[in-house]
Amino acid sequence: MRSGHRDWASIVPVAAATLAVGLGIVLPTITSSFPVRDLSLFLLAATATALASARPSLSIVAVVATFVFSAWVRRVLPAIDPSADLSAITPFIVALPLGLQGVKASKPVGVTLLVTWVTLRALISFDLPLVGLAGWLNLSVPLLAAVGIARIPSGLSTFARAVVICGSVAATYGIVQYFVPFSWDVEWLLRSGLESAGQAGEVDFRPFATLPAPGTGAVVGAVVILIMVFRSDLVSPSRLVWAWALGSAGIFVLLTQVRSVWLALLAALIVGSIAARGRPARQLLPLGAFMVAAVLILPPGEIIVDRIETLNNLNDDVSYQARLDLLSQTGALISPLGSGVGTLSAGSRVRNDASIDNGYLIILGELGVLGAILLVTVLVLLTRRSRPSEWPFLIFLLLTSASGFTFGNFAGLLLWSLAGLGRPDDAEDGNPQLGRVLEAPRVGPNSKAGSA
Repeated sequence: MRSGHRDWASIVPVAAATLAVGLGIVLPTITSSFPVRDLSLFLLAATATALASARPSLSIVAVVATFVFSAWVRRVLPAIDPSADLSAITPFIVALPLGLQGVKASKPVGVTLLVTWVTLRALISFDLPLVGLAGWLNLSVPLLAAVGIARIPSGLSTFARAVVICGSVAATYGIVQYFVPFSWDVEWLLRSGLESAGQAGEVDFRPFATLPAPGTGAVVGAVVILIMVFRSDLVSPSRLVWAWALGSAGIFVLLTQVRSVWLALLAALIVGSIAARGRPARQLLPLGAFMVAAVLILPPGEIIVDRIETLNNLNDDVSYQARLDLLSQTGALISPLGSGVGTLSAGSRVRNDASIDNGYLIILGELGVLGAILLVTVLVLLTRRSRPSEWPFLIFLLLTSASGFTFGNFAGLLLWSLAGLGRPDDAEDGNPQLGRVLEAPRVGPNSKAGSA
């Protein structure tokens, strides 16, 4: 493992240089309006990045914790101008070492071509540099970081444990937040104009916990459930942690009232159970009973039931009709080579009246036909290389991307990693058992494991 540490140590100056170049390009254009809080978080993120680069496991934990909890910090210490919350890219700075590790790794050709095309299309947004930068970070860094995690011995195990712990903490906070609206959350809702979350303290409020929106929170809670049901071998939880993770994530996913995540999670659980030949039933039965009991007992139970029943009559559903109207307008926003990275997602409020709420259409609109083909290539490659234990995460990735932009940001990092993208065909560098073998002190130079 010492050689691995030397490799990571060599990344630190590269990460520092890349960060310096990035800030050197961006800061001069926004110096007059750059909030002190954002600059402080940037410097804190750079420090965390440098420290975490010396140890891969620490870097993985830092990435997960920053993605989950940075939005909470931004609410407690709100920006002067909510429309220019530059600290939102802080998690991507912390993920930079893992992304660089993914660049160094021998990764699938499809991933290389996709990232290259994303980079080229980001350049045409240079008239709005923050839009192009945010779009590139959303698409490229999670994908490359996932490759880096899969290449690190025991990396996937460390990643899964961090997701379960941080996700459960966020879900627990979200449940408390639902019944006890904290002043900083109420203030953040008023300043940000996040209408989809509802009014804090009301029965139909959709909590977002430490994450920026109910949809993102629902995705994280659903992935915690999927890990505990299908990949608990990566976490090896105690009974208390198992009950806490499933219980908090299950209730939180219900409270967010995000129907697309409900359907995607249900499909993932069904497909995963079939692939595992019913073995996860021991976890699914108590989870199902617990969620049904929560609906019957909790005050918002009736609201949740009504939300489910709307699936039977979408013609009268305001949210569904709004999405249909938006789809009818997407034709004018789509061009053969794409409108540029970030223009329909990260920078949608700058160039358009509303963002496209569909990951596939965003890829088609921003990256053009060629970018969409490259993405399909990566998805086909991912499908061919996946194992039955990874199918639930793959199904969840494919379905949630149809109703949201989950290819990037934290959700993308979660699902790209847990679907095993970047895992070699022969040597499973991301396998936690192999990681334990490599680190075991009893492995000698003359043993089979030592000579492998």
